[in-house]
Amino acid sequence: MSNISTLKKMKGKSIKGKSTEEIKKVLLESMADGFKPTLAFVFISSDLDRKFISSILDKEGIVIFGVTTVGVFNEDGVDTGSIVILLLDMNPDYFKMAIKDYPDGSAIASGRFVGSLGKAAFGQPAFIISGSNMEAPGELIMRGILDEVNEKSTVIGGMAGDFVFTNHHESHQGVLALIIDETKVTLAGEAVSGWKAVGTEKTITECEGPWIHAIDGQPAMDVVRKFTGIELNDPLRDDGYSHVGTTFPIQIQQEKGRPVMRPLLKFNPEDGSIMCGGSVVKGSRFRFSLPPDFEVVDSVIDSAREIKENELSDADALLVFSCIGRKVSLGPMASSEVLGIQEVWGKPMAGFFSMGEFGKTKNGNTQFHGTTISWVALKEILNVEC
Repeated sequence: MSNISTLKKMKGKSIKGKSTEEIKKVLLESMADGFKPTLAFVFISSDLDRKFISSILDKEGIVIFGVTTVGVFNEDGVDTGSIVILLLDMNPDYFKMAIKDYPDGSAIASGRFVGSLGKAAFGQPAFIISGSNMEAPGELIMRGILDEVNEKSTVIGGMAGDFVFTNHHESHQGVLALIIDETKVTLAGEAVSGWKAVGTEKTITECEGPWIHAIDGQPAMDVVRKFTGIELNDPLRDDGYSHVGTTFPIQIQQEKGRPVMRPLLKFNPEDGSIMCGGSVVKGSRFRFSLPPDFEVVDSVIDSAREIKENELSDADALLVFSCIGRKVSLGPMASSEVLGIQEVWGKPMAGFFSMGEFGKTKNGNTQFHGTTISWVALKEILNVEC
């Protein structure tokens, strides 16, 4: 007797609706042919009734990975004020759902909790994750998970708008994780920005957390103003700061792999500092980005083609996490790139616009990103004895 690994057609279906009643109707229609999903990725506008959606899925015995967001998409396109659900009939032995609050701000401890569950459940765990509360440092969630497993472990996902939720629990300050046995389900994907770098490298010479105080020894606001031409004199918002926008993200250089993107989100005129979408480290070198063009979209779609040709020839389903900053900066092209990924694979797809993304860049390690699109193709594997 020998073990031969063959690919099994795990079935996936994506459904979409503008109301909870519409979702209930299309859910039942999707199951009319005998399809029995075990897992649902639910991406929903925060003003819709997620508890009702959870109740109808739970009644069918379906495990929920739920995220609230400002925009969703599937193979039918991008939409707002809607619900998108990706249904999979994945073998329940191959996955485990975890949710952990971090009301005390200990995002890294919550990440370690998730990582330890994964290590205990599977010899080679992979993680699809989301965190609620955009003020929570996504890199600490990721760091906590990787501390418990290893640097090469697969961690993919995107930060939620307001809430993450599963069947019987939701959290405004917490991490949600689908832990998958990667010896049973193949995950192949990439985090891609496509933004072109421009200008000479600059050095962050003073910073704290996500705030850059000085660049090459000069006030950060002065350097950003000089490069971008943005006046940076908008009136202060309710949080006491003004906002820069996401057109000119900085690209922080890494020892290997592509740069990590950090959008410039806010500025503080009192001390001349700039806040990034993620923590930065003193001494890091970076370059600014040019405004996006059609080549940004092409690079994202090319990443899907390359992985399909070289790593995984077929998939059962796709998940896509695209930064809300891409929607703002790319406009209609944001729809073109998510639909372009789906067209490469031709499989059911669902995704949402996120507040920060998790994933590996080409030839790089897992990172927490901004203004990036992180996508993953899933394929269930069946071991057959003969």
